[in-house]
Amino acid sequence: MHSARQRERPIDSSERRLQLCRFKKNRSAGMEELKRTLTREELHDLVWSTPILKLAEEFGLSDRGFAKICARHLVPTPPRGYWAKVEAGQPVKKTSLRSVENKALHTVHIGASKAHLSDSVQAALAAAKAERKRQAEERKQQLSIAKASPATLEPLVINQPIQDCHKSVASIVKQLRKAKPDGEGVVSAKGVCVHERTRERAIGILHHLAVATEAGGAELKANENGLHLSTSEGSVRITLTEERKRPKHIPTESELAEYQRRKTKRDKDQARGLWSFERLEPWPEFDIVYTGKLTSGYDGYANGLRKSWSDGRSQAVEGCLEAFVAGMRTIIVAEAEERRVTQEKERARQAMRRRRELARLRAEREDKRSAYLDEIAAARRKVADLQTTIETIPLAEKLPEEYGRMIGWAKQRLAELQARTTVEAIQATLQEQNLFPEPDELLDPQGDPPPKRNYWDD
Repeated sequence: MHSARQRERPIDSSERRLQLCRFKKNRSAGMEELKRTLTREELHDLVWSTPILKLAEEFGLSDRGFAKICARHLVPTPPRGYWAKVEAGQPVKKTSLRSVENKALHTVHIGASKAHLSDSVQAALAAAKAERKRQAEERKQQLSIAKASPATLEPLVINQPIQDCHKSVASIVKQLRKAKPDGEGVVSAKGVCVHERTRERAIGILHHLAVATEAGGAELKANENGLHLSTSEGSVRITLTEERKRPKHIPTESELAEYQRRKTKRDKDQARGLWSFERLEPWPEFDIVYTGKLTSGYDGYANGLRKSWSDGRSQAVEGCLEAFVAGMRTIIVAEAEERRVTQEKERARQAMRRRRELARLRAEREDKRSAYLDEIAAARRKVADLQTTIETIPLAEKLPEEYGRMIGWAKQRLAELQARTTVEAIQATLQEQNLFPEPDELLDPQGDPPPKRNYWDD
């Protein structure tokens, strides 16, 4: 039997690498793609064997995005300081995975793969891609026929001020140019957040993005909620941001001198019995550095589809605008199809709820029918019993008063029971209680619905 310390022993880095290699598909067989569809148990084992930062890099996601996937599927992740304890050889405790009844959470899909999308969504994406390809071919043919001059096409120049901006981004451009930099030198307006040094480049990207959006049959809109790329099928909120890094601050000579002065003063104060616990370093722990690397992206969950385009070694955001617009349209199509599928499922759930409610009401009515039929049968038996009793009871010319009153009461009771069980009385009761209506509003043409199999089954 293992001790608690043995059960909670730290997992060494070689073991984590081994588990990660098992998680990957066989690269020697030429399969270099990561397995992106997991069970909750597999994801739980993964995040407790390898740091999320490393996993996110492997999957091409941000660590925050990967953590959101875990949270969405109720998979616990290691707390802060967990891996530091592992590296230090200290005992650590792994949070167990609790079971969930919602079957939708049992399977985890991790970005960059469309395999987890429904067939209808993939079909819609394929159709949208084919339509965009057709439109691109038409534009290409039109340009070829018209033999457009270079003046017809607007040149794309990086870091050159745009004098006459596209009307759809004019309000944002106006805000950006009037915006005052904050303490870090950042200017922002409706989805755009860049350093003041990159302001004019961001304005140029917005202008050319509006042109590319319009050429692609879409529209760029700015409102109080941000910047949106819209088509006839929907819209997505997009952003233009600049990468920010936080390198460790390297103190200057003057800062080191100030630090030494403070330390000397504290040492003297402590010698006199005066204690202080204020921070001695006169510099921040980190510097905020804006790198000039811009990213245009979708401000939301893209269900595994590509959602951002960034500056790289061989490309700039300006050169990816058409691809970005196409990517946003893909997301719009996918979201529209997902909404349609979700609405269909909801309608099916509502229909099943209605059928089950009708079945419940029919069962209640059957109970009422049986109860009323039993009531009629009991009344008719009493009628027969009373008639027999009245006919066979001893009579005489002069009956005692109580005896005579009993005979009168019995005849009155017989008349009441007979009146309750006439055709007219029964018909009136049936109509009043709506026991045999025609047409039947509780009729289900599909028959009785299947029974519920679990709590989540509608």
